[in-house]
Amino acid sequence: MSAVATKNRRTMSAARAALAGAIAALVLAPALVAAQTTADPTVYASSALNMRKGPGSSDAILAIVPLGAEVLRGSGAATNGYAPVTYNGISGWVVDLGLVGTVEEVTAATGPDPSPAPATETSAPALYSADARYALRPLLLRSGPDVSAEPIATMPEGAVVTLTREGAENGYVTIDYDGLQGWAYADLLGEDEAMIGL
Repeated sequence: MSAVATKNRRTMSAARAALAGAIAALVLAPALVAAQTTADPTVYASSALNMRKGPGSSDAILAIVPLGAEVLRGSGAATNGYAPVTYNGISGWVVDLGLVGTVEEVTAATGPDPSPAPATETSAPALYSADARYALRPLLLRSGPDVSAEPIATMPEGAVVTLTREGAENGYVTIDYDGLQGWAYADLLGEDEAMIGL
């Protein structure tokens, strides 16, 4: 075989390889793009959440999403701090701060099993109460269960409050904050200090 024929064969082989690569890129490109842009819509509730009919505190509560429950995050953007979700076949809105991406983050947010350690004579009294909650953001303590009710006090992010369980209405619950009793928006109260700022 002549040198020219060998060179032509190499050129044809290289052209075929380039053509095969181009065809493969065209065939695989949509799958690669989809793989890079598709996010897993499954998220988890880092606390019990009120699922509301719309993205606001005045919207009706459709269901309670329990701590650790798996929900499907809707494709829309968060509105007024609420994210579109579907839970148990019901579509609605929950506070966006109450959603995390993995089960491990739920465990991190809620902490280890709250079983108390054996008490000793030198141990300090336990501060944990089943009714204790933390303000997840700065929050107003109000005189009634409505956004227009008179503010009594401002609770800073991380403030510890106690549920009084005297009332629950319009997404608000009755609480005690440093001896002051009133109403606070339940969706912004968390069961664990680790949830603050999530």
